[in-house]
Amino acid sequence: MSNFKGYLLKFGNYSGNIGVFPNEYIAQGAEATPCRRTDAEAYRDANNDLHRMTIPNHKSTFAVTTIPGLTLEQKEEIEAIMACGLISEIERKYYVEYWCDDIGVNDYKTGYFYIPDTTFKRQKIGNGTIVYDALTYEFIEY
Repeated sequence: MSNFKGYLLKFGNYSGNIGVFPNEYIAQGAEATPCRRTDAEAYRDANNDLHRMTIPNHKSTFAVTTIPGLTLEQKEEIEAIMACGLISEIERKYYVEYWCDDIGVNDYKTGYFYIPDTTFKRQKIGNGTIVYDALTYEFIEY
């Protein structure tokens, strides 16, 4: 039986749907690289065999791309939801619950992530709002 609760991202540690990133704003193509392996040391010996010392504390990265055509008000709604997990504004550090697709996991995990600089491409300005092209928010685990 699946543990999937119907969302990919949830910001903060709240019960219910508080802090859930709205699925209707996610375009096809949300990408994740869960539980990335990091080597403390890796080398090839004289027989060209690989030897790795892999750190057991794996880190995840993911990116969420929004649908194009979001209004400024919808972008502000997303930002208010993300603020539910904001730990440090200066670092753009967030506490996030996320769906982990890693082999053998297929469950929610939590972690601290930062968001690198995001580019905001505007489609048009008018009628008292801004309309944005698709926005991509990247998340890199601490």
